[in-house]
Amino acid sequence: MAVKGDRARLEPVARMLFVEQGRSLTDIEETLGVSRQTLSEWKARTRTFGEETDEWDKARGAKEGYEAHLLAVRDAIMEQIKAAPLQAASYLDSLSKVEAILDRRARNAREAAERIAQQKGEMFLAFVRDLVEFGNKIDPDMARVVENNFDDLIQWGREKYAA
Repeated sequence: MAVKGDRARLEPVARMLFVEQGRSLTDIEETLGVSRQTLSEWKARTRTFGEETDEWDKARGAKEGYEAHLLAVRDAIMEQIKAAPLQAASYLDSLSKVEAILDRRARNAREAAERIAQQKGEMFLAFVRDLVEFGNKIDPDMARVVENNFDDLIQWGREKYAA
């Protein structure tokens, strides 16, 4: 579960997961350890000229619309090349540019997913440090158990959080 004060660090990640990767609030809740209520508050509606608009939903729609447009342009160029193979050279520059944009967007999505995985690992390690510190204050025997099984605990965390 996220801790108070994590908003500055986690809200942009949550927004990116929602907008860029199209993930549901439930999935984001499980991934980041932020409650559904907190995510809903972050995603809260803002008033624009008396109407309620959801900026996260608008951003997702714009992203999906742009991606769909790029794919449609690429398909149209491919159809033109198929229809007139002898004139294919005149379309290759446009096709190359569209493919470059799609590749860049895919690369950005992969890099964002890698950053999230790294952040999850860092959060787990921070939790383990806090657990050991708490254990030392409350029950030194518990802290010894954690320290004696530290490698197993870390391996378990890697498997659980895919870090």
